This record gives sequence, C-alpha cells and structure tokens, in this order.
Amino acid sequence: MSSTLPQALTDAELDRLEELLDSPAFGGESMTLDALQGFICAVASAPEPILPSDWMPIALGAKTHFETEAEAQAFMEPFAALAGLGLLNVSITAAARQGGPNGTLRGTVVGIRLVAGLFAAMLGLVLAMATGREHLLPLLIALAASVLVAPWSADANFPFQYHRTVHLRIYLPTLVSVVRLGTAFAAYWLYNQPLGYQLSGLAAGVFAAILSRKIVQHHYPTKLVFDPKLARELIRLGWPAAALEFIVVAYMRLSYFFLHGAGPEAQGEYAAAERLIMPLMAIAAALLSSSLPTLAELAAEGKFGELRRLYRRGVTRMVVVIVPILAAACFAMPWLLRRFLPEYARAVWPFRILAGAAFFMFLNQISAAFVVALGRFRTIMTIAIVNLVVYLVLATQLIPRYAATGAAASTTIMEGINSLMQVFVVFHLLRTAEADRPQAPSSST
Repeated sequence: MSSTLPQALTDAELDRLEELLDSPAFGGESMTLDALQGFICAVASAPEPILPSDWMPIALGAKTHFETEAEAQAFMEPFAALAGLGLLNVSITAAARQGGPNGTLRGTVVGIRLVAGLFAAMLGLVLAMATGREHLLPLLIALAASVLVAPWSADANFPFQYHRTVHLRIYLPTLVSVVRLGTAFAAYWLYNQPLGYQLSGLAAGVFAAILSRKIVQHHYPTKLVFDPKLARELIRLGWPAAALEFIVVAYMRLSYFFLHGAGPEAQGEYAAAERLIMPLMAIAAALLSSSLPTLAELAAEGKFGELRRLYRRGVTRMVVVIVPILAAACFAMPWLLRRFLPEYARAVWPFRILAGAAFFMFLNQISAAFVVALGRFRTIMTIAIVNLVVYLVLATQLIPRYAATGAAASTTIMEGINSLMQVFVVFHLLRTAEADRPQAPSSST
C-alpha cells in the first residue's frame, strides 16, 4: 500500500512564508524562517502529538498586536464606564425636567466625572498591576488618559445633543478623522506597536475635546458652575445608571477573560468578530443618544400614549432595516476576512453568531432609551444584573467547550433573553404610567 508524503515547500512558498512571519501583525515576536523550520522538526519528533493550537502561539509570538490591544481595552473599559457614573442619561433626563442644560448642570456633571474618572483610572491601573498585567501598563495608561479627556468632550456635545442641533458641528467628525488618520500613519512609520496606535487615538481625542469646547462656546456660551447640592442629587439619581453601565461593559468584556485559557488564537478570533460588529453597535448607540432628549421631554409632559406608539414604530422600523443589513454582512464577511485578514478567517462563525446578538442589542438599545426616559434607572440596573447572571451561567458552560464560538453564543443567547425582558418592561411601565396619570377635570356647563 502506497502513501503520499507531504511535499516540500517551493522557493516561492518559502519566500511568501518569510514575508508573513515578518509582517507587522506579529510585531517582531514570531520566529524567523530558519528558527521555525527547526522548531517544526522538533514538534514532529515529539513522542506525543502536539496540537497546532499549542505550538502555533509559540512560533508566531505569544500575542499579536490585535490581541494585546483588545486585552488592554477589555480590561480598562469597565473602569471607563464606571467613570461616567451614568451621568449622560441622568443629565438628559434632568435637563428635560428643568427646561434645558444650563451652566450649573453642565459644570456639575463635568466636575463629578473628572473626579470619578481620576478615581476609576487609578483603580484600573492598580488592579492591573495586582493581577499580573504589567506588560499592558503602557497601553492602560494611554487608555486611562482617554478617560480623563472624555468629560470635556461629553460636556461639549451635551447642548447639541439635547437641542437636536448636532448638524451645527457636522464638520467636527471629519476633522477628527483626519487627525486620527494622520497620527495613525505616523504610528505606523515611527512606532508600529499597539501603544503607538493607542496614542494616535488619544491625540485625536484631545484634539476633538479642544475643538468641541470652542464650538460649544460659540453656539451655547455659558459659564460652567459646580453646585455641590446638585452633585449629591445627580449622584443619588445616577448610581443605578453607573452600576448598569459597569455591569453591561463587564459582561461584554468577560468573554476575553473566559477565553484566556483557550489561548491567543481563540482570543484573536473573538476580537476580530467583535471588532467587525462594533460599527453596527456604534449606530445603535447613536440612535439611543439622539432619541433620548425627545423621549425624556415626552415623559416629562406625561405623553405616555405617544411614547407607546413611538416604541412600536421604532421596533418595526428596526426590524425592517437591520435584518437585511445583518443578513448581507453574514454572507459577505467570509470573503472579506479571507481577502483582508486571512489569519482571522476562522472568525466567520463567531461573527455570524454575534450578528444575531447585534439584532437583539439594537432592540435593547431602543427599549433602554424608553426606560431611561421614564427615569427608571433601578429597573434597568436590575435587568442588567439578571443579564450578568445569565451570561456567567452560559459562558462557564459554552466557552470552555467551544472557545470563540461559545463566547459569541453566550452573548447572543443572553441578549435574546434580555430583549424579552426589556420589551415586557417597556410596555408594562408605559401602561402603568398612563393609567396612573392624573386625569384633567371635566368642565361642566
């Protein structure tokens, strides 16, 4: 019986392999071609078979740039959410009740967020060192600096968001994108490392904050004033929203910690799939932030019947628009990955599963906007805690068995359950609020 032996690589194939090993994706951490040949000979001569998932991370470097940056962001994002203290949604609701965002409200929010940001950034860095993540410290410091810039950008955007006049600063994203692109090219040529690209993002964030301050002072000139009494009231109202944001980011990022034992390849697959789905989530977040002022005003005026009609219409339109987009993305993504990111081609199925999660997340963003507009922050926090428990149960069962695919499935199932809860809660809250609304006295002739 004859068997076909593997054929040696041609000179052209060896040259191509050498180019791949020298590519920026591995950041100089992969073996050279000569070292790889010797290493593979040793692997083939081992007394017991060694799986590719065990020896490939050693040959290609412990972590690629993609995974290192994703790990740092996954670690710091819960602290960035904590730094916000849920004040974005609370401040919009407060502004709707008092007729608009005045200088006292804005100044108080900025002051609270700066103090909270400093505390959250320091807490994140300390915990990173305490948990053996010293290798991520430069990246985490850059991310912590971004946390301290965020309050100024958020305040500069607040009046435009509330008054629905974002078109007055429509040119800002273009200018920021130019700076981001320019600094990214500079990072590529001067310091092609994750820290270089993170500093590029920080530079663009600082530029955006400075330019935003000038724009908001031109259109909505006011003096920012910090009011301690108002600060205490906002914190009292906002802590459930802060807990909500922290919990949401935490369970969104827990996948990376559960995938730690599956190796860098699985982490990279999930990171690639998640990055591909992020643009859709950015659109969902934009819809939430743009609709919240209108919803908060309607809630303050007691127009709960109108809110119920808007909710039904929003859900219907979301299904009509998002489902075709997600379906097209599921078909197109395999080709895009093979063409532009062949090393992450195995992220196709995690992406397809996360596309289902994206549908539920869109629905949940719409539902959350209505719950927040009604001022029911503790209700939405309770839902988030239930989501966290459900996710932990799913992740501990699915991720050890199915790695990146299991992480995507855990998120999707949890978001589906979340959708059922939130839809029920929204209809219940609106129906109850309308029933409890005082009726206008009837006039008699």
